Amino acid sequence: MFRALLFLSAFCGAQTLVIEHANVIDATGGPVQADSTVTVRDGRIASVAKTAQTKIDGALVVDATGKFLIPGLWDMHVHITTPQVQFPLLVANGVTGVREMYSQVSIAAMRQWADLLDAPRVSVAGFIDGPQPRPGANWPDAFGIVDDETARAAVYLLAQRHPDFIKVYSGIPKQAFFAVAAQARALRIPFAGHVPEEVSPLDASNAGMRSQEHLNNILLAASSQEEMLRKERVNVMNDPKLSGQVRLRLLAWPKAEGLFDTYNPQKAAVLFQTLVKNGTFQTPTLAVLAGFAKPFDPGDPLVAFLPKAWTDAWDWRASPFLSDLSPEEYSELNQRMRALLDRYKKLVGDMRRAGVQFLAGTDTSPLNPVLPGWGLHEELALLVESGLTPMEALQAATLNPARYFGSRDGGTIEVGKVADLILLDANPLEDIHNTQNIHAVILRGHYYSREDLDGMLEKAMEAAR
Repeated sequence: MFRALLFLSAFCGAQTLVIEHANVIDATGGPVQADSTVTVRDGRIASVAKTAQTKIDGALVVDATGKFLIPGLWDMHVHITTPQVQFPLLVANGVTGVREMYSQVSIAAMRQWADLLDAPRVSVAGFIDGPQPRPGANWPDAFGIVDDETARAAVYLLAQRHPDFIKVYSGIPKQAFFAVAAQARALRIPFAGHVPEEVSPLDASNAGMRSQEHLNNILLAASSQEEMLRKERVNVMNDPKLSGQVRLRLLAWPKAEGLFDTYNPQKAAVLFQTLVKNGTFQTPTLAVLAGFAKPFDPGDPLVAFLPKAWTDAWDWRASPFLSDLSPEEYSELNQRMRALLDRYKKLVGDMRRAGVQFLAGTDTSPLNPVLPGWGLHEELALLVESGLTPMEALQAATLNPARYFGSRDGGTIEVGKVADLILLDANPLEDIHNTQNIHAVILRGHYYSREDLDGMLEKAMEAAR
């Protein structure tokens, strides 16, 4: 039986907190609740009121005059490989929960990491791809499938290991994908991830896919030349003559020619209506595309918080995805990335107007040039640039993750919800960049001051060295 990720892990020794005179942005979509007092007991929100009893023996009282209280943020697409670096950076940036999208780490090990002191909440994946997860790979809790029988077996075996969800990947054959979907529904375990290259995003949504990542093939599914373009991509995926680098670039950063100019608004409308009807979330991860599209700056002071091996790989000349390119070839590819980012931002705006729901995710990893923690704030800003309101962008990292998990236990500031909160020095509804002006973080009901958070950053820097 699938062990659902709820926002309620047991918390022992939680503080009693009284946050006075805060401007509460509860993420429900309602107006700011000015000069409010939020009381936290046993890791949960006990009250939200204009007036409240503040003289509670042993309580920590915080004067939040002029500050803004929002729910803790979730990064819904991360890859954790170095928790002693990534976890402190995430929490110090107000990221109190992550959906871990598989990093060649076993489910059991990931759960042990999630129990570390000051770790964010972690939703853990099992992994299924096509015939092999990768050539020669021997990854824990990962299966390569070729047909219906191996698909059903993979889902069954993963379910015995109790992941929070199954991540599916691009190489799964079409019929095997639908067998995964059927078995996952039977075992009541969610599945999400890459829409396989042989499958339409519309059909994947109808099959029950909980979320689709990176906007993969959304433009293709809205193309008047959909079948031809899909066949071309499947041929690229299976062509033994292509190097892994060339294959990745063609699939991750498709060329505009023949794709942008065959966009059919009527087909797009049908697709978007299907996503809305089925409650299929989209995780655009615009931040990772933006990270590749802009030249990496080794002089960025935030680089000091990361292992040198990571930031070395973020220079395109050393990147495992790009290092075979000449400067001229890289320049051409970079222009393609920038054009794709612009097109994806417009696509997100169109989907938002159609009512499609979004999850904020970054795809941060040692190989992707996105800073853990800071990258989520960039994603929120990119969502606003794409047409979401600041409230909608906040909800993509708060309310919508709770809806995605099927939980009524978090995502908003309401009585009974878990106390994962951020106290900001400025209003994010006026400027979404204000989510970065963090005064304090409350995680599982425990208060981390600005000094505590700076200590976390120092801890990450030392681990990175």
